[in-house]
Amino acid sequence: MKLKAFVKLTVVSTIKNLSRLLLAFSVFPVFLGLLLGYFQTEQFTPAVDIPIMNVKIVDEDNTIQSKNLVGFLNSKEMKKIIEIDEEEAKYELLIPKGYEESLLNNRESNIRINVEKKGSIKRGTILGDIIDRYNEEISQGLYIGNKIDGMDIPQEEKDKLVKTIGEEMANSYNTTGIKNFFINTKKSLTSYEYFSITFLSYMLILVIMSLVTSGDAERDDMLYYRIMSTPITKIQYFNYNQVSAYLLVLFMNLLYIFTYRILGLSFQGSLPILILIVLVQAVMITALSGFVMVFLKKKHAMMLLNVLMMFQLILRVTYISIENMDIQFLKALATKYSPDILIVNTYRNYLIFNDLNTIKFNLILMILVSIGLHIVSLLRLKWGGNYENSKA
Repeated sequence: MKLKAFVKLTVVSTIKNLSRLLLAFSVFPVFLGLLLGYFQTEQFTPAVDIPIMNVKIVDEDNTIQSKNLVGFLNSKEMKKIIEIDEEEAKYELLIPKGYEESLLNNRESNIRINVEKKGSIKRGTILGDIIDRYNEEISQGLYIGNKIDGMDIPQEEKDKLVKTIGEEMANSYNTTGIKNFFINTKKSLTSYEYFSITFLSYMLILVIMSLVTSGDAERDDMLYYRIMSTPITKIQYFNYNQVSAYLLVLFMNLLYIFTYRILGLSFQGSLPILILIVLVQAVMITALSGFVMVFLKKKHAMMLLNVLMMFQLILRVTYISIENMDIQFLKALATKYSPDILIVNTYRNYLIFNDLNTIKFNLILMILVSIGLHIVSLLRLKWGGNYENSKA
């Protein structure tokens, strides 16, 4: 009955302040996301017809196999990703002496890729992966060819067999390997998708701030005093309040996300996966809000949340500029240590791959973080004093 009363209090308060909540947690952040998304469309939309890597090739081996590699990089399929351009090159590919020999002996080729200041380390890594995959296929082909040469069959059959196997391997690599690399390299978020995630994080921090300050608003409702007039401990109050807070977080999250989905600008992947992300994410945000309320006074909590919100906004809105800067510290902050990185990575993988396998680790991590925060909050309440009819 007490839990029902807490939920009723949340519902009544939400309905009473619905217009304000819609403006603060849906209309305003969505408007900001649409505005920035519109003005930065070109920066986030990769042109599928334009190669994304200008590469300079230095062939020190000058053998049949090194020339075959250069030919492969100049092939029709690879031109979708790579353009051989010495003047505008941001990546230098060095084929060392002994390259052909390393393939024949199935050894590491030691090909080096030098990334210029204006280049992307991530794309340089992708180029290295492409070449490693190519070398692996060629080395296997050469090994098979040597085995066929040692077979006791007519030379005509050997030549036919080598040709057949070579064509099958080449076809398999060209249709599968290159396609996978092409997708991973070219596929990225649109400006609307990127800013929908950015301002989702902004909106969630606003929701936490609202939950932190909600105690005073609750006291204006007579239902609050009727609840508090009954025997209730701090831990009971906290748990009931977490359930009602979860419903509010879930409602605001769904409202924001489905605004974008209905407009057709973001969150267009699998609906069951999207709902699962929202359900789990709401648990983490609820646990985080409870943790903040238990450990920090309202004044200090609001100061911390405001700092986090500004830090997150500055980092995300200026991300494109940061990515092009040669400042590893800022790049690390934006890609690894941002306060919203878990949420950002989960939605980013959902939007790009639309596959549960790419986000399941993040979902599990969210659940573990939520459980940890809730347990720590309960322990803090238990050690903080008597279980009286008052808010912790």
